[in-house]
Amino acid sequence: MKITAISTCWRAEQISDPKELVNAMKKTGINQLELEFRISQESYEKIKKNYAAWGVRIVSMHAVCPAPAGRKRGAELFLISDEKKENRILGVEHIKQTLRNAAEVGAKAIIVHCGRLSVPEPIDVMKKIYDRGKIHTGEAKKALQGISQVRRANREKSFQALLKSLDAINAEAEKYSINVGLENRYYFFELPDMEELNDIFNRFEGGKLGYWHDTGHAQAQENLFGAQQKDMLEVFSHRLIGVHFHDVQRGYFDHYEPGCGMVDFDMVKPYLKGNTIRVLEINQKVNEAGAKRGIAFLKEKGIF
Repeated sequence: MKITAISTCWRAEQISDPKELVNAMKKTGINQLELEFRISQESYEKIKKNYAAWGVRIVSMHAVCPAPAGRKRGAELFLISDEKKENRILGVEHIKQTLRNAAEVGAKAIIVHCGRLSVPEPIDVMKKIYDRGKIHTGEAKKALQGISQVRRANREKSFQALLKSLDAINAEAEKYSINVGLENRYYFFELPDMEELNDIFNRFEGGKLGYWHDTGHAQAQENLFGAQQKDMLEVFSHRLIGVHFHDVQRGYFDHYEPGCGMVDFDMVKPYLKGNTIRVLEINQKVNEAGAKRGIAFLKEKGIF
């Protein structure tokens, strides 16, 4: 049986009452949830206590969940790639707590952002080139070569910090027997890229770290930087834990309902396994009708 869910990111910033939030999710026809980093501590406690009575199952949690006290969201409050040890350790502790929370509610996996380099992000350079219709020209190639050089020159300290963090996270995940999905990211200076993912998986072979694919992030990366979505799936399909499904419009605007944009979901489908967690991750701009269209589209494709 397929594991299909909808992320609370769709309505968590609009609906503060946890029962109302859960009911809004259920109106889409999906009764399995991914809880994520917009969920407050108070809301999480109520959901933890009542989710079964409210008729839902929690299949995954997007770290950091719930958001740390006093924060509206907590995915990247403290980066696990931070070169400052005290910040990095705080980031690790938040993710370890998410693992413990996932165990409490019976979730099968958590999703983790791996951080970024400590230099300014260059994505706007490529967006401007894309908007001028020049993304396949020599101008774009030259710009990409330049920012790729900057990435290579500045990545080592952040990557080594990340490896230390993942060592502690993997140990905690093994304790609770929960998978940790490392998500492909949207921005160019975020970690990890394909080479870094390979290094991570080789280092932690046999552990609980796996790959979490995000269709929208991958499509934006393909459109702006030429990194092919199919290549990510091909290389890491045997490590695939789950997928965030959403679409992309106008090159790099993501988190729209599947079927309205540029993502080739027929290409994605063959890489899904029976136990792959499949999560609709749409933004709050999508209305209920749009959410239902996206779900119907994925069902028509045999994905949901």
